[in-house]
Amino acid sequence: MRERECGANPYRWDGVSGVIADAPVDTVLAGSDGRYYTGWQVNRRFRTGDWTHCLRQRNPDRRLVETATGALLLLQPVDPDRLPGWVEIRVLGETARVVDTRRTASVSTRR
Repeated sequence: MRERECGANPYRWDGVSGVIADAPVDTVLAGSDGRYYTGWQVNRRFRTGDWTHCLRQRNPDRRLVETATGALLLLQPVDPDRLPGWVEIRVLGETARVVDTRRTASVSTRR
């Protein structure tokens, strides 16, 4: 079902509700890019203009967004109990973000 055109104003996500390790995270979304996002991360990308809402399907709940590079990204809610072991939710104050623990911080070898 088509709800809005690309470029429409961002809106709040109301997807999956659940708690991950007692963290105040109400939505976790799987992206077609293989990454996972919290509702906070998605809303932030809309507010900053990094993503633009394109389409929404209600049953099953899926949303299509356009990224800053012009790529399309499909997002759909995921049950927090079904997240891969490498997904970690980090919460700081009112923010919650997904961290891929498989990735390591790059270390500069320059002196």
